[in-house]
Amino acid sequence: MKVTVNNFYHEGPLDFETWLHNELFRAFLDARDGKRSTMDEFKFEINWEKNLRQLLYDVMSDRYRPSRGIAFITKRPVPREIFAAPFRDRIIHHFLYNMSAEWWDSRLIYDSYSCRKGKGTLFGINRMQHHLRSVSKEYSKEAYVIKMDIQGYFMSLPRRGLYERVCWGLERQYKDNKPMYDLLAKLWARIIFDNPIRDVKRRGRITDWDLLPSNKSLFNQKPNTGIVIGNLSSQLLSNIYLDMLDRYVTYELGYKHYGRYVDDFFIVVTPEQYPQAKRDVAKIERFLKDRLELTLHPKKRHMQEVHKGVEFIGAVLYPGCKVPTKRYKAHFYEAAELVTMGKKDPETIVSYLGYAKHLNGKKIAAELFDKFGWEYHI
Repeated sequence: MKVTVNNFYHEGPLDFETWLHNELFRAFLDARDGKRSTMDEFKFEINWEKNLRQLLYDVMSDRYRPSRGIAFITKRPVPREIFAAPFRDRIIHHFLYNMSAEWWDSRLIYDSYSCRKGKGTLFGINRMQHHLRSVSKEYSKEAYVIKMDIQGYFMSLPRRGLYERVCWGLERQYKDNKPMYDLLAKLWARIIFDNPIRDVKRRGRITDWDLLPSNKSLFNQKPNTGIVIGNLSSQLLSNIYLDMLDRYVTYELGYKHYGRYVDDFFIVVTPEQYPQAKRDVAKIERFLKDRLELTLHPKKRHMQEVHKGVEFIGAVLYPGCKVPTKRYKAHFYEAAELVTMGKKDPETIVSYLGYAKHLNGKKIAAELFDKFGWEYHI
């Protein structure tokens, strides 16, 4: 097999194998970004040309199978189970993302916020503030917000339904390119139907898993249910699947002031719409159960007047301002304390400062800096 990296810069028509090599190389560069300090990435990169050719061969010959990763529990912002995929598999995740994300991004509704270029936490917060202001006429009139959450979302995703939805998109994106459809459908199947708990290595103490409810761990799910948290492919898949929910709420139920960040979503309504919106929560619950095989969280359904302050993805939105949540303040303090003790690099708190700057949190940051004897000039 004569394939070299120089083909990545080739201009003009390419045969399928050369094209695939080029795209895997691009995915390799994407996966390497931010991962160069890991031993796993170092082992791949030290002989990357040979390893990339082997990966190309495995993909072309349909021999590619995901390798075993490492499972651990992260405790911030809440206890969560993470499966870290080997670097080789992360290349495939980036390849699939590169081949599918742009098409899906053009289809997703505007108010789907996670895992999209130019969108994210702050964008989602600002969009919710926009909806609150719009419905309440800049808080001059009464308005209500209904917030909902899907119970154990990543852990309860039905893999068969998820794969069918992915193929639904591939059929439309690559309707005139059967080789591409066949290749991507096979790779998505390998990723979606992989059993991540088989032979996985657990990092940390086994008692760390006691922090999780049973529905928050893949080790407790029924077969062919749930996908790992943390992979780029999983982030894309979470949006692909809930696109059906977004369209149901916005087009079939007709709610214009709707938004979603992963599995947290909201509807903002006028007092006249509020009674119907409360009844429609039951319709949304049935849609999730019957169409998507998911469960609306019974304890995370909040209905309130918007002027009382609305919490959404790390911020509380009040008339005229948005401020960080109490959880943010606690984590900011903890990070600063660890930096002071020399257990964390000072760069640890940079993201907290950026967040404070965007969320009327400068006073909080200034008070914290003063407490630790630091100068504050932001």
